Amino acid sequence: MPRELVYDFTMYILAGMLVAGLLCNFLVRPLAAHWFMSEAEVAALQARIQAALVVPHGSMGIGRWRLNATSILAWLVVGIPITWGVWITLKSAFVLFN
Repeated sequence: MPRELVYDFTMYILAGMLVAGLLCNFLVRPLAAHWFMSEAEVAALQARIQAALVVPHGSMGIGRWRLNATSILAWLVVGIPITWGVWITLKSAFVLFN
């Protein structure tokens, strides 16, 4: 295959995708008014959210920092493989750039 024709087919595909994207941009229309919430609906939703946030007891300690044996074990289960992966990656990268 001649060198100047190597990317010929690929460029035609990319140009076609650009034309398809341009057509999609022209087909985008504003959203119909019935999909928007009224001010009263927004206020009611915000009031329900605020009422739901005032809970005397959270869901099993989520959102509160407690360091106990369970949380330490969970951090070790997640942290050790991540640390090992970062170490192997850095060691491999050091070999490449040294």
